[in-house]
Formats: sequence, C-alpha cells, structure tokens
Amino acid sequence: MVFDRNGWPLAFTLSPGQQSDTQHFISTLERIRLPGLSGRPRTRCRFIVGDKGYDSDFLRRYCDGRGIKPIIASRKMQRKSRPGLPRGFEKPKYRERNIIERCIGWVKELRHICTRYDKLESSFNAMVCLGCIDRSLRANLSDKA
Repeated sequence: MVFDRNGWPLAFTLSPGQQSDTQHFISTLERIRLPGLSGRPRTRCRFIVGDKGYDSDFLRRYCDGRGIKPIIASRKMQRKSRPGLPRGFEKPKYRERNIIERCIGWVKELRHICTRYDKLESSFNAMVCLGCIDRSLRANLSDKA
C-alpha cells in the first residue's frame, strides 16, 4: 500500500503472502495518479519512505532514474560496497513511516479484511478498496462533527 504523508491511501497491490513486497514496489508506484488543477496528473513524488525490506540496489536505481529520493534504512548485514559516495539517510523523514504503519493498522481493523473471508482475489480487492474508503472518510469527517 502507498499512502501520502497525511494518511490518505493512494494505491495498493495484492500479492501472495510468500512473495516479497519489493517485487510489487514498481507496479504499485506506477498506479498512482494525482490530478492537479491543470495538465496531466502527477505520477512522481519527491521522496519515498520505506523500511529495511525495500533496501535493494534495483529499487534505489529505479527511484534515482525517476527523480525520487529513497529514504530507506540499510540492512545490518554486510553488503558489497558500491562505488561513489555513500547515500545519506534522513532520520526525521524516516520517522514519518509510522503514518504508513498506523494506516495499515486502521485498514486491518475491519474484521472482513483482517480474517480474509473472501476466497477470490477480486472480492478481497474490493474489500480492501472499501477499507481504504472507510479510512479516508474517517480521516476527512472525524474533525468536522
């Protein structure tokens, strides 16, 4: 799932539990379209925050090619050193990752999603979409009452 910094769900992709999330990183990012006041919809962001599971050279090169600054923690295991300057790591922006964790928790509060009653992918996809709509409505209308 991809959320913006305010907790609004932007896109999600369903994948089998045994597959790595990094395999669906690019396809999920390419589904994002943010309409503006005029012109084409925005498809790129300035930076992307991810946990250590997304620490791979392939994903970092993809982000560099699209002009996205990856803020991803490095794994503790030793890897081959790459030529060039080491990547900087912005800890204050990395702390914004808690927004993602909280939003996924809020979507999983819905019992139908948490226990996955649906057998078909299309049905579960619809339920996750409804969970994202529920999350958006709660965030939008909670302070208006």
